[in-house]
Amino acid sequence: MSINDLEFLHGAAFLRLLKGTANISISYLSSIHPSLYLIKSTNRESAILFKISKKPNSSWPFSFSSQEEIALTKFHSIYTDVQLFIALICHRDGICCLSEEQLWTILDSREGLANQRVSVKRELRGSYYVKGTGRVLLERTIPQNNWPEVILSA
Repeated sequence: MSINDLEFLHGAAFLRLLKGTANISISYLSSIHPSLYLIKSTNRESAILFKISKKPNSSWPFSFSSQEEIALTKFHSIYTDVQLFIALICHRDGICCLSEEQLWTILDSREGLANQRVSVKRELRGSYYVKGTGRVLLERTIPQNNWPEVILSA
């Protein structure tokens, strides 16, 4: 059986997560969503929802579905004290990881998550610029090397 894009890119993200990280456990929350994981480390417990753009070059588009909206609602009802991150895998370029709180600063809060879009752009040797609904720009850039430290630091 061949490796699909989802497995390939999730694997790359997990390899970076595991490098140099002692005492970590990963739980696959497939009963909630096929791209949702619970990460437990010495310092913190957090969750990651992976989103993938197969577009080879910047800017990378991401859209959210009703399935993801339902999954986040279910996740928050079960894991009330766990911070959720959205890991935007920009094809083979890297991973732009946002907290859920950061994500909502660039989305239309009057709407649900479904059918909202995010765009990620990166100049050569630069950080990620993230735009949401209505072309709202995230207040700060995301360094290319923030994955996975952002989800592990307390």
